[in-house]
Amino acid sequence: MNGPRRPNAIATMITTDDFLQGVQTLLYSLKKTLPSEPYDVEYYPPEIIVMVTPNMSTSVGEYLHPAFCTRIIEVDPIAIPNVSKDDKDSTAASHVSSWDDCGYTKLNIFRQAAYSKILYIDSDCLVQKDVSHLFNIEGGESGLIAAAPDIFPPDKFNAGVMLLSPSISLFEDLLRNTTSTPTYDGGDTGFLNAYFNEWHLGPGSRRLGFKYNAQRFMHSCTYSKQPKYWDIGVGDIYIVHYSSTPKPWQTPMTKDFDEKQEFLGKEDSDKLTQIAKSKALDKLWNKWYRRSLVYKDDYEESQKLIENRQVIQKSKSKPTSSRGSEAPKRSNKKSPEKHKFSKRYKELRKTGLDPKEAMTTARREYGMDKDDKVSAGKQVAAMFGMPL
Repeated sequence: MNGPRRPNAIATMITTDDFLQGVQTLLYSLKKTLPSEPYDVEYYPPEIIVMVTPNMSTSVGEYLHPAFCTRIIEVDPIAIPNVSKDDKDSTAASHVSSWDDCGYTKLNIFRQAAYSKILYIDSDCLVQKDVSHLFNIEGGESGLIAAAPDIFPPDKFNAGVMLLSPSISLFEDLLRNTTSTPTYDGGDTGFLNAYFNEWHLGPGSRRLGFKYNAQRFMHSCTYSKQPKYWDIGVGDIYIVHYSSTPKPWQTPMTKDFDEKQEFLGKEDSDKLTQIAKSKALDKLWNKWYRRSLVYKDDYEESQKLIENRQVIQKSKSKPTSSRGSEAPKRSNKKSPEKHKFSKRYKELRKTGLDPKEAMTTARREYGMDKDDKVSAGKQVAAMFGMPL
């Protein structure tokens, strides 16, 4: 192996300030679920990176880094090619109009060759359990390693969660194919499925369970009538993907109905209960979002404390002399010679000599009077720590 091992990374992307709350919540959920300590000698904590486009305000990057992520990487937006907004039947047109100018920007993740493997997670996801074990899945030198199945059609993968091995040559080949490769959904998921068209034929480890990309759309469609599809069918969920619209941060939270239900009939009460259940995932997201706000406040407070300590330490290390020279440090410990001198001085004082005479006599006995240019009175004061 040549050179040090390249690190792994968990990455996400933000192309509009409107998604800041989503990214913040995702990154916080990663911080709380990734192991803080290595669980074996082979584990290297992944870097947490956020790709941003130039249109993003600088305050977004400053808000996220370093509180929530390791690095901010600016990337160029990649538009969906051959989009004709006037042609409603165009196969290139995306089903989300805001994607048209940046719908393929996610492809930039394949060019981040500084990393060995990257686990990409969309910014509208929420991580509920540690996902670092996914880096143990083996893959080729470059390309898609693993992904979870989409809802429609189920033999395709959803590009919201992908484990991949990046390379510059792969990225360049992806770009060359954007104009000629069709996309069934008008976005990056359709294009990447067309490019990696043998994904479903690979080894079983490449096909992640739906629990690694559990899409809210399925929950919305099934939970009110058949909750077992989600609770038992999906099971132990690692990542919730809020892939449908509106996003949790774009709508007010549904209030709890407990206090109101006692005044309603059974039919109305059952309807409200179904609504509340359908909003369960939104409540989950809001809980994590509120916690991320507390974390951000605590982080900023701790940074202020660190900065204040540094200021205090710097002020203590600055020269105290008015002439600009550093004041000599005083030692509380006396040298053996000074200790004997002090003891002799006290003995002379006990004989009745005044301080000046005792000091002069003691210095003369110890041969210290020849190079002395300070008065005996000042020497006495200095000996007892009094100002000269």
